[in-house]
Amino acid sequence: METINWKKKMEEQLRRSGFTLQVENMSNIRLTEIHASSSPLISYPLRVRLYERMGWLMCTVDSPTLDRNEDHPLFERMVTAVFERIVRHLYNGYGFHILTFIGDTGNYIAPKDSETGEVVRLVAHLWNDRSYIHLDTFEEYPALYVTPPWAHQAYAIESTDDEWVIYAGRGGRPSTDYRADGVELKSHRLSDGELFFPVDRISKEKGTLALTEWLRLERREVEDFMMSFMQTIRKFDPSFGFAWGGTQTFFHGVPVEPYAQVLRLESGKRRYRVMNNTAKRLFAVSDDPNECLKEVSRTLGTITLPERRVSSLGQLIMGIWQQFETDEETYIQEVAFRDISKFQMEEKIGHALANQQRIRWIDKNHPHQNVIEYAHLRITFPKRPPGLVTVEPAESGQERGAL
Repeated sequence: METINWKKKMEEQLRRSGFTLQVENMSNIRLTEIHASSSPLISYPLRVRLYERMGWLMCTVDSPTLDRNEDHPLFERMVTAVFERIVRHLYNGYGFHILTFIGDTGNYIAPKDSETGEVVRLVAHLWNDRSYIHLDTFEEYPALYVTPPWAHQAYAIESTDDEWVIYAGRGGRPSTDYRADGVELKSHRLSDGELFFPVDRISKEKGTLALTEWLRLERREVEDFMMSFMQTIRKFDPSFGFAWGGTQTFFHGVPVEPYAQVLRLESGKRRYRVMNNTAKRLFAVSDDPNECLKEVSRTLGTITLPERRVSSLGQLIMGIWQQFETDEETYIQEVAFRDISKFQMEEKIGHALANQQRIRWIDKNHPHQNVIEYAHLRITFPKRPPGLVTVEPAESGQERGAL
């Protein structure tokens, strides 16, 4: 009776918001689907689905007429304004903790002062560094799913009477691991079926502080390994993973493209993996992060570096030009040095790359050339390759411009 009641109250509130409703109750799958015509508050027709999943009272909202490329900011503002008022009314008036998912934008709405709203706020704040959770999902009837930008799996949170149950996603992984030499390891993919498997349980008696600590620890353990991985790789390529203005480096130093993953397993353990992105071969895999990184060092230590490696200056300039090739001389035809030696320049730029120093743009609007300050050097180079690059100490150059 309670399930029918909250759905009926949702229908009532939609009608009070000016919608004309067509309601279809699919009792065999415990789903109510509502097609709502546009109202004075929302100018888009809506499809609203009401169901229960993983302990949450779910309300998913989308629009069949929405152009995601153009309309979604306005659509989200409209939906958020209307449904925040509705879920707050149903919580304050009847005690329903309804979780609303905006299917066209991937964002959640929950009563802010309810337990549901508190969980959504914690996850968004601790895992997404912002005030909302965004989810891209192919799932037709989602619950509280989270795809953190720092993680390599999706997560789901279930709410029972006594516990929060944390799940990790099964998908998104190759079914078999290979070592760097091509030796096949034991297949580790979990059996197909449900999208998630449980990894931990948190008693509600301990309050949201226990959930907060779990969320923080999960993120910290993944990010600590990724930071250690970056430091290990930079011993072989100082510019690995460095970005300037949205431009990523292209691994000119080491002839590999490594990336790392931290995966949750159904056994409760973690699996740490480092792979070669281009060849889909493992550099290392282990249940222990330190052993994994030691294996990475051993594997990369056996790789023969090319005799004609791209210089630190080349990594910087060719990265800005977004050139993937390692043939530096094709793009940088000549380098002119003023009041600095080639060795000093390479040391300064290499150190700055390894420390992720940001570029300071001096002149970005000139039609033919760019001028930047990097590693306390003033560097002038063409807008597009090939061409001449000029390097000089920043203090001896022309008057420095604004950021």
